[in-house]
Amino acid sequence: MKNSNIIHNIKFSKPNIQKDIVVYEGHYNNFNHGKHVHEDYTISVIQKGNMSAFLRGFNYKFDKSSIITINPDEIHSCGIIDQKEYKHRSIYIKPQTIIDILKENFSKKQLSFSNSHFNNDFLYNKLSFLTNEDNISLINKLSWECELIDIINHILKINSKANEIIELPAHKILIKKIKDYFNDNFFMQITLDDIVKEFNISKYHFVRLFKKHTFVSPHTYLMLVRVEKAKSFLQNGFSLTETAYMCGFNDQSHLNKRFKTITGLTPGEYKKFFT
Repeated sequence: MKNSNIIHNIKFSKPNIQKDIVVYEGHYNNFNHGKHVHEDYTISVIQKGNMSAFLRGFNYKFDKSSIITINPDEIHSCGIIDQKEYKHRSIYIKPQTIIDILKENFSKKQLSFSNSHFNNDFLYNKLSFLTNEDNISLINKLSWECELIDIINHILKINSKANEIIELPAHKILIKKIKDYFNDNFFMQITLDDIVKEFNISKYHFVRLFKKHTFVSPHTYLMLVRVEKAKSFLQNGFSLTETAYMCGFNDQSHLNKRFKTITGLTPGEYKKFFT
């Protein structure tokens, strides 16, 4: 039987308005985030209940024991289990922030989280404290950022390839180049013929290869990229109409539909958190 007591609460905040770090809290019993990507590194903890998730091609069930780590541009999804509520919090961290930490502490220029999730009670408790909205308002910006950097350093030591040289096979290099092409040209009406011409590849081979490695179709991936770009524009004060146009959506209605399906909010509701 469908739950008549709907829980659908979402909050975003920026602990330091000068920094590109966003804290998110979601509390649901009737909503599933479809497959999507973030431009940021994402670190998440479950605060209540159990959450289903799709990560790196596998399905998981997470509870309060897990810390979830997602790399930029990594397809994933999350949602409810058996119509029961769950609450989770996430920190979204721009790649440049991670790069700066790597330079200072690991002498590396890039990394990937090794595992999609791991258990560590100490880090879980610190992350839960740091992402609590009440604590964010109480802690001064300097202390909050210092605590975050300390947590990131711990996570990089435990769950990253910061000390490894990553060699990518040829097909993964091709997929990365195609994804970069989407990210650079998200505002354009890209066709399969454009991809074929740009990369000298069979369209049938391309579609099969792309879905095998990203778990979504090329068109779906482009829509996900556009929603991520829209978030950035909205955070920086652009109007809904401007954002829809600059991100390649047909109109504001098209933006609204795609945005709410992925985030659980309309673009207007999302924008209010950053004004």
